[in-house]
Amino acid sequence: MKRRDVILEVSLRLFNEEGEASLSAVDISNELDISPGNLYYHFKGKEEIIAALYEQFEAGIILLLKDTKEAGDTLEEHWLHLYVVLEYIYHYRFFFRNITDLLQKYTVIDSRFHRLVEQQYQSIHTMLNNLLDEGVLAGGDTEIRIDELADNMMLIYTHWFEFQNLRKRQLDQHQFIQSAILQIMTLLAPYMGDLQRQFMEECNALYQRDKQG
Repeated sequence: MKRRDVILEVSLRLFNEEGEASLSAVDISNELDISPGNLYYHFKGKEEIIAALYEQFEAGIILLLKDTKEAGDTLEEHWLHLYVVLEYIYHYRFFFRNITDLLQKYTVIDSRFHRLVEQQYQSIHTMLNNLLDEGVLAGGDTEIRIDELADNMMLIYTHWFEFQNLRKRQLDQHQFIQSAILQIMTLLAPYMGDLQRQFMEECNALYQRDKQG
């Protein structure tokens, strides 16, 4: 692996474990057991490392968002797609520890992050419309408010990690993803048919067993 890639890999691990704000470029070079000058040869400071990690994150998440249209037409298939997206978000979770402060601090990624959020919002819209078209969601006498559902799902995507930190809950990757998906499914539950609701309840039962185990 190239030295530049090693620096990014170690930086990502440190940011995820300790938070970006508590670390300096010197801390990263110490963890790598290289001189600050060696680190500076590849990155002219922590801001460039953050920008490079964001480029990695953005490239991967855009590919996943493009897959939304091919995610399938059943709730189970969309559940799997949600799992993969949240798994990827968890891998870069330091970006979501305190989004507002991070974007104010690193303006180099601010506009790109906002564009990405809009792309993600449109992807959620596509997913909800697909589920509606396939009859997976059906409001009956209740109007399905797609815009509001998409807003609430975006809140979970972007702020679930921060919310869990505020509650001082330390979730591992599986717990984080499962709890976020169940929150999303709870939003959709009033519009589900019996089979879809049964699937959600089975997922919830598995999650509760995992928590107790």
